[in-house]
Amino acid sequence: PLAFGTVEGVLGSLLGALQGIIVVLSLVFIVIGAVLYILSAGDDERMKTAKGAITASMIGLAIGIAAPSFLKQIGDILGWGAVNNSLPANTKTLTEIALSTLQFLLSIVGILGIIMLVIGGLAYITAGGDEDRSKTGKKIVTYAIIGIAVALASLIIVTQIAKLFV
Repeated sequence: PLAFGTVEGVLGSLLGALQGIIVVLSLVFIVIGAVLYILSAGDDERMKTAKGAITASMIGLAIGIAAPSFLKQIGDILGWGAVNNSLPANTKTLTEIALSTLQFLLSIVGILGIIMLVIGGLAYITAGGDEDRSKTGKKIVTYAIIGIAVALASLIIVTQIAKLFV
């Protein structure tokens, strides 16, 4: 006999098993795509195939990882209390996942902007009277400052908008 007393229990267990299979297969195909890309030897058609495999695998991985959140959101909308009990207690909502991802990406952009600011400053300082290097250093610093400002503004906007939904 089955160990489940409800349909929700069966579906929750099935979701967990399918999620594990999807994530493992996605990771395997990401590796296969990377190997195809390495072995393409500059052939455009093989590189296109490899990029397609990696892209499809990344989409599958994202869906596999986000499946509990999708189920939680659908359960909240439709009022399925029992299905939510089959999910892990710390399952995030789609809004929380999107906010965390955006904050992570914007933090990386900010860090890269600061690194470029340092590189531009060093290029300007070490120009030694060379006009081209001096202009290049100034451009790097200018665009790094613009990038940092855009990243900070985006982070503030995303955080404020997220407060409306979370």
